[in-house]
Formats: sequence, structure tokens, C-alpha cells
Amino acid sequence: MQWKIARPGRFADRFNRWALHRGFPALAWLAPRAPRPLLQLGARFVISVVMGLHHRPKRAIAANLGRVLGLDPSSREVRRAVRTMLRHFAYYWLDLFRFAQLPPPAAAALTTTIEGYDEIARLEATGRPLLLLTGHLGNWELGGVLLGQSERKVSVVYVADQFAEAERFRSFLRGQGGVEEIPIRPREPLSALPVLRALREGRIVALQGDRDFDDQGIERDFFGAPVRFPAGPFHLARMTGATLVPVFVVYDDAYRFRIEFGTPIEVAATADRDADVGRALGEWVALLERTVRRYPTQWYTFFDYWGTGATAGEAA
Repeated sequence: MQWKIARPGRFADRFNRWALHRGFPALAWLAPRAPRPLLQLGARFVISVVMGLHHRPKRAIAANLGRVLGLDPSSREVRRAVRTMLRHFAYYWLDLFRFAQLPPPAAAALTTTIEGYDEIARLEATGRPLLLLTGHLGNWELGGVLLGQSERKVSVVYVADQFAEAERFRSFLRGQGGVEEIPIRPREPLSALPVLRALREGRIVALQGDRDFDDQGIERDFFGAPVRFPAGPFHLARMTGATLVPVFVVYDDAYRFRIEFGTPIEVAATADRDADVGRALGEWVALLERTVRRYPTQWYTFFDYWGTGATAGEAA
């Protein structure tokens, strides 16, 4: 959804691209070697510089958090929440670079809680296809890395970042964690074929479910206002008989990780396809709203999520 983010100025855009080109290689080298508190301090400094130069998305972030928190976007509480969200986002990149390159035991040591995994283990034992459904919340990429390090066969479906340098390093880190990539293009008619192949091979497939990349999704109320959500994961589950398993990897107060598996979502296969998909999507949206309400500053939305005109940027 980066085409919906407010455009940076020419200088800010050039700086961002320079920082990605120079900074990511340095971070890739430092992340598994330097102390985590020192890296966190550096991450906070970098995000403050970047957002100081490209500050326009803050308006959209404040509008989104204002709706989630039920507060005026200009209030002190929302401004504080915006700063906290940006800090969490900086830590997201740091920890992805760090843990993808650590030995699995060292990475797993910072995972404090895993909720709901017994049900997932039971589903795995049945041999049914599994689709992991998550959102841009917490450290979603780290979930795939941790599963890959556990020697499970994991594939991640994604839409490529508009910054090629950022996507190149994401790809490198997924590879370090043993994760297969399935890049897709919105509105491409055959985009589901690699996903079907991965499921036939017995791979666990992870998808995002909080952003409608092609503006063709199903509308549902979300925090009291309509939003379009992607229907693809639910059509895919209905067609293949896969179980949708909601999962979130979030920070606790000490910046360690909690892995939370939600109640599995089964998509019926009756004669009414739209009703089947709609019911399952409704379950997901209700769970996503509860989770965002619990972790509002770990939900990364840099564009006007509800389309209320909160940014000055143009849409592509």
C-alpha cells in the first residue's frame, strides 16, 4: 500500500534511498554482533531522522491511531502513541536483521510466550493444509523466520516493497531463516498458482490479511467505519480445504516476543461461495480489531487506512 503514503520531498526521497543503500548493509553486519540495547538506541535515532525529513505520514498515523484509541488525533495521548509506534517500527527492522542471523536457540530465547500452539500442532498432525494469516502488526516477518528455523517448510506470500533495496534485504533475511518466498502482483490472474503448489508440497503458507492491495476486497466495519479487506486468503482456503490460522508476533513490555495463535478459521464450502467467504472474513476482522485494540502502537499503517483524507499525498 506504499502508493497511498504521502509523497516525500525530493531531498527526503533521495536521503531515504541513500540510507537504505548504505544503512542496510551496515545493519546486516551489526545486528547479530552488537548489544541489542545499543542497537535499539541507534534505531530510535535513525527513525527520528527519517521521520523528521519525511514527516507527512505522521498525519495519517495520528488519524489512524486516533480512531483506534477513540481520541482526537491532535491530542497529547495520540502524539505520544505516534512516537511509540515509530519506535516499535524501528525495532521491527532491527530485530528482523538480528534474529534471522542468530542461531535458532539464541533467537528462540527471546520468545517469552507462545499462546494457542497446541491446536496448531493438532492440525499439523492431521496433514491438512495450513494458511497462517497475520497483519502488519508486531514483527510479522520474524514469525516466518522462527518457523523456518524450526525446520518446518514455510512459504511467505508478499507484495514487493517499492524500495528494491529494502526488498533485497528482506529476501536475504527470509533465506537465512529457511523461508521460501512467493511474490505476487495485485490483480494478476494466476497469482494463486505458486501458493497452490506450496500447499500441495505440504508447506505452511503465511499471508497478510489487513490490507487490500488491489482495492477489490470485501467491505467490513473496522473500528466503526468501513474498510475493504482482501478476500483472497478465504477463497484460497475454501478452494483447497486449508485451515486459516491467525497468528501475531508482538512485543511485550520488555521488548521480548509473544507469539499468539488465534482460534483457527474454517471456511465452509456450501453452494453459496460469497456467504462462505464472508462469514470467515467476518471472524478474521473481529479478531484483528481485538488484536489492534490490544497493541495499537504495534500496528504499522503509514497511510490513511480509512480513506478520510488524513494525508496530503497523491494516490498512484
